[in-house]
Amino acid sequence: MPAQLDHIGIIVAKLEDALAFYRDTVGLGEPIIREIPELKLRLGFFDNRGTIIELVEASGKTDMVPGDVVVAIEVDDLDEAIAKYRAAGLKVYDQPPTPNLPLRRGWVPKGGVHGSVIELCLRGEVARFVRGEIKQALAG
Repeated sequence: MPAQLDHIGIIVAKLEDALAFYRDTVGLGEPIIREIPELKLRLGFFDNRGTIIELVEASGKTDMVPGDVVVAIEVDDLDEAIAKYRAAGLKVYDQPPTPNLPLRRGWVPKGGVHGSVIELCLRGEVARFVRGEIKQALAG
């Protein structure tokens, strides 16, 4: 199956402010909040059973700034996708699962892809995580 869009991530300065805007002004409904303390991330997901919108507040070290967009691509084989991107000459990080974000992902940083970030995700896993079908550890 060809790669397809999994979700869009938007880096925000203050998660609460962004959540209120996307919930109330844009009309995306109630967000699902996930805390990832080991990565210093706070995530807000809007899941209307279509394309998921993810808002990301990062307090740790990152080269992303508010307004940056992450284009997450769903793939059937993460190892194969990482190898394909590397063979194309791109730097790709292999992000292992963590207790509160139990998903392995690939990352192509924004310097290599026309100014945006590409996230490689196994087909269906982000939606399963957002919907609570893949459990995270208790944050905190």
